Amino acid sequence: MNAFKSSKYFILFAVLTAVFCLVSISKRVSIESSNNEYAIAVDSDAIESLAAAQGLTADAAIKKLKETGVNAMVIQEQTVGELIADGRVELTGLTIQPKSPGISAEAGEQNQVKTLTFSDDVTVERVVRGLNIRFGKLVQNSKPRDKRLALPPVDTNSIRGTSIGLDPRMTTLAQKNGLIIIARCSNPVGITSKAVSQTLTWANQLGATVFLAQGEQVLGRRDALKSTSDTLKILKMQYASPEFSKLGGDVEMLAAIPELVVRLHSAQAAELDKLSLDAAVERYRKAGKERNMRILLVRPLSNASDSPLDSLSEFIGAVQSSLQKEGLRVGTPSPYGDPEVSKFVKLAIGLFGGLSAVWVCLQLFRSSAGLYVTAAMGIAILAGTLTSGKGLQISSLLLSMVFPIGSYFWMMRAKQNAVITLLVVFAISMIGGLCVAGLLNGLDYFIRAEAFAGVKLSVFAPIFVIGIVSFAQLNDLKKALKEPITWGAAALGIFILAALGLMVLRTGNDNPNAVSGGEIALRGFLEQLLPVRPRTKDFIVGFPALVIGVSILAKANYSSKNLGKLGGWTSLLLMLGGIGLTDIVNTLCHLHTPVVTSVIRNVEGLVLGAVIGFGLWFLLQKKISLHLNQPETPEVEIG
Repeated sequence: MNAFKSSKYFILFAVLTAVFCLVSISKRVSIESSNNEYAIAVDSDAIESLAAAQGLTADAAIKKLKETGVNAMVIQEQTVGELIADGRVELTGLTIQPKSPGISAEAGEQNQVKTLTFSDDVTVERVVRGLNIRFGKLVQNSKPRDKRLALPPVDTNSIRGTSIGLDPRMTTLAQKNGLIIIARCSNPVGITSKAVSQTLTWANQLGATVFLAQGEQVLGRRDALKSTSDTLKILKMQYASPEFSKLGGDVEMLAAIPELVVRLHSAQAAELDKLSLDAAVERYRKAGKERNMRILLVRPLSNASDSPLDSLSEFIGAVQSSLQKEGLRVGTPSPYGDPEVSKFVKLAIGLFGGLSAVWVCLQLFRSSAGLYVTAAMGIAILAGTLTSGKGLQISSLLLSMVFPIGSYFWMMRAKQNAVITLLVVFAISMIGGLCVAGLLNGLDYFIRAEAFAGVKLSVFAPIFVIGIVSFAQLNDLKKALKEPITWGAAALGIFILAALGLMVLRTGNDNPNAVSGGEIALRGFLEQLLPVRPRTKDFIVGFPALVIGVSILAKANYSSKNLGKLGGWTSLLLMLGGIGLTDIVNTLCHLHTPVVTSVIRNVEGLVLGAVIGFGLWFLLQKKISLHLNQPETPEVEIG
């Protein structure tokens, strides 16, 4: 058992784990690299408004926008109320007098019938079809006569809100100019499963190949949602899932028809108003390149302009140019395929990852009870990879923590110089993230129907474990616990807890917390300078602290006796260095982000952090060396 504790075994198991993770991930990379076409879409209403303001027809505006990259149009349903407002339909009330003179006036008033009068036959057909979809039996016997239609006994607001399908004029222009039509349909109160199917079928007949929900709910939410997914399957229409949206029914749609899902990114007018042109372009570039958004719905950056359509064209042209530089091209967006990773590959990840976990647990637990924990950990990881769902997620979570912690124990046993140690602990920690990406490698995770659970635990548990273990190894723990706490130590502890608390709030796949203006400026600079922006806390806190901590250990020959009073500071630096190690894993846990992008982000964070860390070490090493080789504590065994 003591021989098994050798760091060589851990490196062997880690390398084998990484190999099978890369086999799994290679399938995903192949799928991501082959899906490089995206659509730039504009709302039909925006096109008409901007065209009119610039003295152009809608057709001329579409041609102009198409030259800059637009190849899709979002067309909303029209309603009876809109036709009334346009003057194409008139809503009137007709009172039918009672034939019998004995009937009272009050009873006669009940014979009032609402009617619609139309200006043309095409509008008649649309309204009749819309009313039949919406109200079914109530209108099945209603027939228009002389462009006049008697309405069913339904309140006026319901009549006005009745959908009459997509605007055929705009669908015709879209098809004429070769644009993809994205139908935006609402979910009216009381709509039936049959009506859901008819609504989507109508949109498809008008040329729509993509469905996008209008409002706060997907068409059919809740009880008719199956009709929505079933109809989309039959029609082979894609479902556009909007990013950053709390759309009712979206999660269910992602689970029901992942093979038809294309993710969509847009920015609301209020959001765009706060951004410069460059920042807005960067937002769309990142959505397409870093988050696999394949439909980009672009809105005008400003409501006010002497040439509003030209301003929108300039914005779209800049977005298209930025994505073209990333290897993406305007085309027909396609859903992602499933990588179909074999069970053998996942089992191999579980086997060698489980053995790595056993090695780590043997470093942590020395009692007989600890052996049971060790065995349980290895078995749990292996068993989880044989399942799906929660079991697989638990295995991924455990492995995401095993390797950052394991990198610390390897460091203490290997006792290498600072540069080698930094590179190896980085590589070992990266394997923890590769385990998550390799095990949770499926279409559901690409489109965010599923997400890695336990992000916060995988980030912070290793940090605390490294902090506690390193303090125990580098200091006389019994003596330290007996010593009184100074004001300086208390203030430092409060500061560290506050910083970690802020990290907790800002950690996760959907982070709601805003960043400071200074950090936004720094991020913008890094995005201009580097292919991918590295994570701020990696290169500012995590890796510099790790570099200095490891450099102190190497200078002291990994001897707690030689550290003297720097033992506590060194353990603190190693704990802060754990932020960089766990953030490596966390970056790869963003499963909707291309794996290559995540790896580049990690490497950039390491390089920048190493430059800062070794720069600080160069300035501080003489002063730090004065405090080494002056032991104040007994020798404590390391490793």
